[in-house]
Amino acid sequence: MKNFLLGFITGLIALVVCVAGYLRFGFLDVRADVPVSGLTARILHSGIHASVGRTAPKTQSPLPPGDATLIAGGKLYLNDCVGCHGEPGKPASSFGATFYPPAPQFPVAGTAYSEPEIYWIAKHGIRRTGMASQASSYKDAELWALAAFISRYPNLPPTVLAGIQQEPAK
Repeated sequence: MKNFLLGFITGLIALVVCVAGYLRFGFLDVRADVPVSGLTARILHSGIHASVGRTAPKTQSPLPPGDATLIAGGKLYLNDCVGCHGEPGKPASSFGATFYPPAPQFPVAGTAYSEPEIYWIAKHGIRRTGMASQASSYKDAELWALAAFISRYPNLPPTVLAGIQQEPAK
């Protein structure tokens, strides 16, 4: 048992030294114009998803459910999010595809995040992606409405899709 423990600790130290050397001597490919390996993409995606799941609020939206909340969130989405995340009924955003990782295309693929997780992402952003914190731009209620809208993609009622396209009454 003693030899096993010694071997395990030695192997662990060797692994840490190798990884540190790999990073320190610049072997990590950081070019943005070269696709990352599938393994790297899976590791980064799972790390982001786990972190958001751990830190997002465990409460539900304080806003009343219904079309009015979805329409309010949809109007915010149309004003500020479509450039990166895609517009309903249109092809995927080519601009959003230039980010690393590429910006999710909600109208096409929806999202695996829950409404509280989307709220947290919109409020705090995700470091080293194109998703900046929106906390200084929007009130919490607006971010909850936006999260409600995004979380229901691609299954939004036709009344909501029609409602977000309407011009405000003057």
